[in-house]
Amino acid sequence: MNFERREQPHRPRVGQNRPSSPGGYGGNRDHGNSYNRGNNRFNQGNNRPAPKRRFNQPPRQEKKIYFIALLPTAEAGKEIIRLKQEFAEHYGARFALKVLPHITLQVPFTADPFLEKTLTAGLAEFAANAQPFEVTLNGFGTSLFKAQRILYIKVAQEPAIMNIHKELVTFLRREFGFSRMLARDTFKPHVTVAFNDLTEPQLEAAWPEYEHRPFNISFKVNNLYFMRHNGSSWEVLQKCKLGQPVTNNE
Repeated sequence: MNFERREQPHRPRVGQNRPSSPGGYGGNRDHGNSYNRGNNRFNQGNNRPAPKRRFNQPPRQEKKIYFIALLPTAEAGKEIIRLKQEFAEHYGARFALKVLPHITLQVPFTADPFLEKTLTAGLAEFAANAQPFEVTLNGFGTSLFKAQRILYIKVAQEPAIMNIHKELVTFLRREFGFSRMLARDTFKPHVTVAFNDLTEPQLEAAWPEYEHRPFNISFKVNNLYFMRHNGSSWEVLQKCKLGQPVTNNE
């Protein structure tokens, strides 16, 4: 299964099984006197071929957008949301308030919903073989991505978080055929404060305040989160526990 960013993976084709009879569907079959081999006529002079059968294919499911992330603890999450609200009130950029505080491990990708169970099971198995770890947020940074300005909280690039990203990228490429362009080697962990509707004047006005502003929070990561976009916002599709064997409750 090859996943490309914002592209649809190929679905298995429907109706490709061939019948065992030599004539196939609607083909020339010997039904006793209905076929006269001497004059090559079907059904007493009717030379028209038998009509082809039509097979109703199931409707294609609407594609969905997914990504894989780490979420802060409830306490840390409240502090990040408070910071987003403060920025929105002072500088006007409010779009980031619609998004849960998170650290992206795998950027958004598009897939058919019928793959959800397979992806969920694979991620649960991956998480079971990893271990919980600490994350530290410290200070602020800015970046420009495809003409979009971003203000974010820096995440300390400690071995634990860098290693789990590296292992996840390797897993997604090996098990699900993610491309290197989609499952990227480069990783700069961060928590977004403002983006999308953040203008250049807003960032220029805010940056002197945030450039040297202290912000330091640490929290323990116990889960990976498989997220799905529902058309208006991101929702948690599956919480995958780190370091705990997968149990089958079915």
